[in-house]
Amino acid sequence: MVTISTEKNISIEDVRGLYDSGDSALYNNNEQLLNNILSSDFCITAWSENTLVGIIRSGGDGNNKQYISEIVMHADHPSQGVGSRLLDTYLSETADVKKIYIVSHEYFRTSFSKTWLNYKGFNLIAENDDIIVYLLDREH
Repeated sequence: MVTISTEKNISIEDVRGLYDSGDSALYNNNEQLLNNILSSDFCITAWSENTLVGIIRSGGDGNNKQYISEIVMHADHPSQGVGSRLLDTYLSETADVKKIYIVSHEYFRTSFSKTWLNYKGFNLIAENDDIIVYLLDREH
């Protein structure tokens, strides 16, 4: 059973386990990554027993804009609805934020990701070879 948490009770071992399960080249300094996670405005985590299996985190200026820096899933937990539960919890926690951006370099380019994010309310607003940007605009 996977549980979702808004607490930042995360250790360096948790970070290593999650990030090393997939693209281990994503980060090479786990201590800095942990500091980045702990200093995020919003951080939602998914746990299977005592194992960190997913995270979504963002930073921004408070009520106007938030920038999702990561949605990371453990390689052993694909297509189990954990990502949707993380994003739904995040969107609930950020209900007062007017604009939420997702800025990525490659992870949200697949047809599945584009359809999923669109279903969750995000619109693709920019894409080129280097970057892809989605926006959830609650002002309209």
